[in-house]
Amino acid sequence: MKRHTVPEPGSRKQMARARRKHTERVLFAVVFTAVELWAVVAAVVLLEDDGVLAVAASVVLSAALIAVWDTWQSVFASGRALRVPASDEPAAEEVGPDQPMTLVRL
Repeated sequence: MKRHTVPEPGSRKQMARARRKHTERVLFAVVFTAVELWAVVAAVVLLEDDGVLAVAASVVLSAALIAVWDTWQSVFASGRALRVPASDEPAAEEVGPDQPMTLVRL
């Protein structure tokens, strides 16, 4: 998996380029998802076989859906990296061993 570098928050040029790349990733993910879903539906509807071919088709179709899920996880991770600037300093609100942990929905 290719590692994407996070742009410097102060650099307008790097942030604009990173946003453009993220927009491209979202567009490609939408097209990829549409094509994969169309292929899965076509394979399920048109496949008129049982036995080994049906098992092989189910494995391939599940791999296609996993690829779609992984694509969207990557898109969400890159979008999250653009919204939340990374810092080397630990956050002031980190939970200590004596404090209760609260869940935050992302």
